This record gives sequence, structure tokens and C-alpha cells, in this order.
Amino acid sequence: MVMQIYSATNSYKEGLGDNMTKKIFLFLLPFFFLSCSFLEDEETDNTSSRLSKTSCDWLILSYFDADNNLNDDLFYDMLKEEYALSALSSSQSVKILALWDGESENDARSDGNSFIHPNGALYELGEASYEEALKIYRSKTFALSSATKDLTSYASDWLETEPNMADVETLTNFLSWAKNYYSATNVVLMLSDHGAGTEAEALTGKVSSSSRSLCFDDTNGGSSRLTATDVKNAISSSSLDVNVIWQDCCLQGNAETAYILRGSADYLVTSANSSYSNDHYSIISSLADSSSTPLSFAKTIVEAYADELCIYYMTDTTIGCRASYDTVLTQVAYNLNSTLQSFLYSAIDILSNALISDGEDVCNEVYEQYLEQDGSSLANCKGMAYLGSYVYLNDIGYFCYNLINDTSCGVSSTTKEAAQNVVTALSNVVESAWLGKKSGSSSYQYAKNVDGYSGLLDNVGTFGLTITTQLNPLTEKNGGDENYPFYSYYTKMTGYSSAWGELMKIWHKDELAY
Repeated sequence: MVMQIYSATNSYKEGLGDNMTKKIFLFLLPFFFLSCSFLEDEETDNTSSRLSKTSCDWLILSYFDADNNLNDDLFYDMLKEEYALSALSSSQSVKILALWDGESENDARSDGNSFIHPNGALYELGEASYEEALKIYRSKTFALSSATKDLTSYASDWLETEPNMADVETLTNFLSWAKNYYSATNVVLMLSDHGAGTEAEALTGKVSSSSRSLCFDDTNGGSSRLTATDVKNAISSSSLDVNVIWQDCCLQGNAETAYILRGSADYLVTSANSSYSNDHYSIISSLADSSSTPLSFAKTIVEAYADELCIYYMTDTTIGCRASYDTVLTQVAYNLNSTLQSFLYSAIDILSNALISDGEDVCNEVYEQYLEQDGSSLANCKGMAYLGSYVYLNDIGYFCYNLINDTSCGVSSTTKEAAQNVVTALSNVVESAWLGKKSGSSSYQYAKNVDGYSGLLDNVGTFGLTITTQLNPLTEKNGGDENYPFYSYYTKMTGYSSAWGELMKIWHKDELAY
């Protein structure tokens, strides 16, 4: 399983173990929650009908699936969201509705997690000062700001004591509830947990229209996942107008996911690689700028990631070869406009057919020269590729760059023209991208330029949008390809280009299991 990695550079993650603070906090905790009334009057009522509908400029819906070893990391992020609210002026109307499901106490002890609230909970987050956030952190006890409103009882008709965060029904109910009780000009859906590439449905033999998966719920068995189709269906079923889908997860920045989510929101922000947790404080506090738009917010997520992690560098050995786990850090904002996504889909379809027309020998030479990955050695890997749980995900822009400049594989002029069209389509889909920076360089190597072209070193055309190219060799050795004939069912599994699926059949002819 690919794990989301949490950055240790957060400003208030210092000073562990203040026992006196913990004792004081535990004493005051009941009083904190007494201030969380959200009723129209003073009468106590456990029905949602007693809630007033809230209007705001920005509504951030934080889906914290912390029922696994990321419990503490996601709690820190929720605490930082409270801290971010304290940076906004009273004129900035920003509401954060957070759905929480934490790890069970027994599992948490084995994982070393400290901030345990294992049950499902629904909060409207309130602001926390730096001092209050630090005090809560030092307490090592699950607690939130005194200004946070606990709305859990008002969601009792759908929020179970132990919700399954990997179930699309949970996400749908969360969005529908938000739709009923909040009205916002701009809506952000933030999904936070592990992301796993194509692993889930591929290994279980489950064929669906999307095999990209995220959100693992350990208490409910850990076997089910949310897919891109689940997210799309939840948004559609709730009739909620979402502007930005922010996936604080690993390995979701791929052509298949972006295409499935087309039209569900204006923008998707996530990582093509495994990733560190986003800086929720910097991102949400950026809304202090009253001119913020969904696009500027999406770009801010990318910029905040770069600002926080610019201390990390690529090395010469990672240039032009596999970038696995945190070897190279990525964050990208994608445009989900249906027309732009369909244009990219068609361009990849045309490129695939052009390569197939070049002949099997050319196809295989292209694969061996520009894509084939050797899981046993970083030096033997080619292309800009990221290792997912089950497959390798190659940067489609870098692949097209190699095709355009090919002199050794016999690629036709038709294929080169098709590759250039893919680059053009990518430049419209990718709004902002970042990929670390090379050691000794003062500039980021993967930052999208104003002319719409992103570059690595001498503008070779990487864009931070990946596409499936091959199975993880280690999975193959363990019988993964026997368990699921991935190349035979690529289109059914991903909902993406059938021509690309046919091209992979040529590349992996000897690996097919029918």
C-alpha cells in the first residue's frame, strides 16, 4: 500500500508531552462542548430540522477518513484548518464542515497514534489561535477549538457511530447534508486519506468504470475503497455544485481519474506521485484575499505545497527516470472542463492508434526505449514514472516529448504530430504543476510557465499527468497478473481510452492472462 507521508515542518508541531496542559484541558473539555450549540433557540432538539441554514462565500467540506494509521496526521490537518480560520478577517465568510472517522483505540495504540476519537463525528470548525492549537497538540488528547460546533447529533439519521468512509453512501450523505444546511458561492470538497493508484479493483477482480481508489477504512475491513466514479456519483446525487475537488492523497493525478471526474467540479488538485500532507493552514488562510476564485484557490494548493517542501531536491539520478514514493515531489491542479478533458482523451486515442499503425516492432521498441520499468533498479527505469500499488504510472507529457524527438525507434511523422496534439491538450488541462527542483538550482523544474508549457530541465514537456503503462513487476511475480488480466480489461476498469488499452496489449502480449 502506498502511504501518504506527513511533513514534519509544521510550525506548531513542537513541544511534546505537557502533562499539566493535558490535565487542564481534560478538565475544561466538557465546558468547551457546551458552547457548541447550533440551534435556532435554546431548546434542545436532536433533529436536523432545528438547524438554521448558513450562507457563506466559501464552504470547505473536509472528508477526514482517519480510520487507519493516518489518524494523527489527519487530526493535525483538522487542527490547522481551525488555526487557518483565525487568520481570516470577520469580513471573510468561510465555513468548514468536517466529517471525521478516527482509528479504533486498539489499532491506534499499535500504530502509535495519540489523538483518538474512533467514532464518526460532524463538526463546523471554529477558529483556534496559535496558542490554543499548540495547547491541544501538547495535550495528546483528541480535542478541538472551543469555537467548534459539534453537529454530530443532527446527522444521526445518516451518520453511524462507526461510519464506513470507504462507502460511497457515506460521502453522498455528507454532501447532501451540506447541501441542505449550507449555501455557498464557492464549494471545495477535500478528501484526505491514502491513495492507491489502480490497486483495489484490479486485485479483487472487480470490474467497474473506475479503478482509481482512495480512502481506506480499517475498522470496516480495509478492503473497500472510494473510486473516482464514487466521488463523481456522490457529487451528482447530492446536487451540490462543487468548484474544487482537493484530494490530499497519493497517486490520484492521472488521466483516467481526471477524465472520470470531468464536469463534477471545475478543478481537481492532487499529486501524481505519493505525497506529503498538504499545508492546510496556508491553503485556507489564503482566502483572506477577497479576490480569491476557485482557480486561484486550486493554484494556491500547488504553491503552498511547493513553498513547504522546496527544501527537497531532485538528484541527477532521478532526472528522466522513475520517481517513486517521495523521490520526487509533485502537486498539480487540473482543469475538469468536459470539453478540455474530452479533447485530451481524443488526442491520446489518436496517438495510440497512430502508434499501432506504425507496427508491432515500432510499438515494442518505443515501449522498451521510453517506458519500460525495472522494479529491481532505479537506474534501469525509463521515463518519468511513478510506482503505484499495482501499476506504473508514466508522465504522458514526457512520453510525448520522447516520441516527438524520436530518432531511433522509427516513429512516423503521423505519430509525432499526434504526440504534439497531446502536448497541446495537456497544456490546456494542467493549470499549475510543481515537481521539486534540481539540486543546486534556484528555480522549480516542474512549475508551469505562463505560456502554458511546463518543463523539466530544458522544457522537455512533463506535465504531472500520468497514465497507466505496465503492471508493477513485484506484483506480477506474486501472481497479480494471473489474478486479474489487467491489460485485457483496462477500459472496463478505468473508463478510459480503448485504443490505449489495445496499445498496452501489444506492449504486454506475453503477459496477458485470459
